[in-house]
Amino acid sequence: MNIDDALKAASESGDQPKYSLRSVDSLEEDVRQALLKIIERGSKSTSVIRSALLAKEHPVELVDQLIARFQQVGLIDDFVLAKDIAEQLFTRKSQAKKMIAIALREKGFASEAIEYAIADLDSDAELESAKALALARISRMQALDSDARSRKLAGFLSRKGYSSTVVWAAIRFASDQLSA
Repeated sequence: MNIDDALKAASESGDQPKYSLRSVDSLEEDVRQALLKIIERGSKSTSVIRSALLAKEHPVELVDQLIARFQQVGLIDDFVLAKDIAEQLFTRKSQAKKMIAIALREKGFASEAIEYAIADLDSDAELESAKALALARISRMQALDSDARSRKLAGFLSRKGYSSTVVWAAIRFASDQLSA
């Protein structure tokens, strides 16, 4: 069935097509402009961009084609964006790899991009980050007894996504520093 037959069948059945007889170039330009607008507002994962364009009822084939074209020229790159976000979460918010992976998954990144993003975050850097957090936090808890202080620190570091071995190593380090 060609486009003329499809439009004729739609008009006979009473269905109104979303797009009138505009050229494909005009429709493609609308999608391109919407895509550029989304990218201008900030970097987003491919799945978020695709969902936003499809929510505006743009044709799926055209959306996928333009996203692929933008990926080819490097305007959309999930791997680079995921790595940037992972580094920000690790350095600025001192989050562990587990929490970073969860945050990236919530932002719509594919598993391959998440694995690539957290691959360079090593256990030693994670331990050092946890130690710095524990040391900063323990100084504000001097009024508490050591058990309460340890429980509060453990909860705080666990919520950041650190494993129990890292948590307790950081607490021992901070406690030693406090008593020295």
